[in-house]
Amino acid sequence: MHPSLVITKLCQGFVMFSFIPKEEKYFRSLSELAARVRAGSEIFLRLFDDFGNHHKFADEIKSVEVQCDTIAASITSRLNTSFITPIDREDIFLLVKEVDDIMDAINGLAFRFDTYSVKTPRSEAVEFARLIHQGAVELEHAFSMLEQNKNLGDHPKNINDIEKKADHLYRDAIRRLFTEEKDPIEVIKWMSIFETLEDATDRCKDVAEALEGVVVKNK
Repeated sequence: MHPSLVITKLCQGFVMFSFIPKEEKYFRSLSELAARVRAGSEIFLRLFDDFGNHHKFADEIKSVEVQCDTIAASITSRLNTSFITPIDREDIFLLVKEVDDIMDAINGLAFRFDTYSVKTPRSEAVEFARLIHQGAVELEHAFSMLEQNKNLGDHPKNINDIEKKADHLYRDAIRRLFTEEKDPIEVIKWMSIFETLEDATDRCKDVAEALEGVVVKNK
């Protein structure tokens, strides 16, 4: 074969190879995002052990929230340029958004204590923080199993159970608040806090349901 034809064939092969789409490591990035949320929930739980320094913990949580935003933005950017995705890009985008929403809720809660000038946390808030952390741990494990192409095990069920506990806790917390608290300003403050705490556990359940949907769709 004439040398010029060889060069032409090689160039054509190189061009074809260059345009073969690469599969981005989306599951790994999603697992990393879930791990950051778990870390944020852990800091939020520790906040109640040293509530007098809640400003410090709020700053740490904000730092984690920024990290989550960076990971989420990176995944979204790749979605706009990738030819191949392991699952529907709409599902990846939904998972990113809903996981990031959990961290946004935790971050908002941490700063709300300062905004509302809360001096002493109510016991139910501590229990809510434990449930949020438990939910985040379950999600981290679930995303790890998704990355390994495995079923999600009992993690969605466990998260559902956590959300049910949060519902009961919310009702009990509101009942006690109206029974024990005489200051209407404090009632308003804590109603808002409890609603946001309960919402954070709901968001964990939303992610678990979205994960189950992804697994069923891709069997």
